[in-house]
Amino acid sequence: MEKSERVARKVRESILTALIHGGVVSGEALSRELKVSRPAIWKTIGQLREDGFQIESRQGKGYVLKALPDILFPDLLHHRLKTHLLGKRIIHFPHTDSTNMRAKILAADGAADGTLVVAEYQAKGKGRMQRLWQSPAGKNLLFSLILRPDWPPGQAFYGTVLASVSLCRAMEEIAGIEVKIKWPNDLYAGEKKIAGILTEFSTDPDRIEYMIIGVGVNCHWAPAEPPPGGMPATSLLKEIGKKISRLDLLIRFLEHGDAAYQRIEREGVGFLREEWSRYSLVTRRTVTLINNQKTWTGEVQGIDEQGGLILRLADGRLETFLAGDVHLRF
Repeated sequence: MEKSERVARKVRESILTALIHGGVVSGEALSRELKVSRPAIWKTIGQLREDGFQIESRQGKGYVLKALPDILFPDLLHHRLKTHLLGKRIIHFPHTDSTNMRAKILAADGAADGTLVVAEYQAKGKGRMQRLWQSPAGKNLLFSLILRPDWPPGQAFYGTVLASVSLCRAMEEIAGIEVKIKWPNDLYAGEKKIAGILTEFSTDPDRIEYMIIGVGVNCHWAPAEPPPGGMPATSLLKEIGKKISRLDLLIRFLEHGDAAYQRIEREGVGFLREEWSRYSLVTRRTVTLINNQKTWTGEVQGIDEQGGLILRLADGRLETFLAGDVHLRF
């Protein structure tokens, strides 16, 4: 990054911090404090206004922040985020093909553990089984995390578990809604899908090199019709009747995820099985698993050390199924 860019970013972040803290912010005082010209302050204020920040000018006094945009700017996240690792580096796209695609490129290029890639719109978002993930610009929460856990490849599914549990907790707190996990990677409000997770990874023979956890949450929009082979969807707006802050939801997710990620480093992934069971939509429920032309029906007992679904079949036998290409139906 050029020196001029670093200075401009510092000026922007400093002005935002001052405005967010509230009260009237003097342009003259900012100019002295930041050691930049008054025109540089005016220019930055103008750019913030173009980005959706409602900033009022008060003659002879300064500037007052009246409202924040519902945009997932790194500036806004950094100002409030209290994590050890997750989100310490944030890359924001107004428009991209897919946050998972961007994250994979960054990870292969050495991006740090905990890097967050977030977008307002993605043209080629996808879910499991290559299904299209639809979302209009600025309506939903679309992001990917790059993790570099010291886990064996057999535990890769716990990236999905980590994200699922953290997202359930965050939605409970921000939206006041009960959300459950439908194995392997969907979250449901009642009997309708409200979020999906797509975990991709690269491994060495004995360890995970990096993991990409892609998340899509229907905040203010859900498709009227499910995609072929998909399930009916809902949104937080439909469920609670009002809009929530996407920024608040993302921050709570990252903070819960960060705490769990650190705990895994200390204790291993075992405690996540208990957390998954707490939020499971399928445990003790009779389900049907479909793989190509073969089906199995039984009662879900839980998940094993690799995240495989344990099913008690009608004859009493226990069978374990890894996610792979298996479809689960109620």
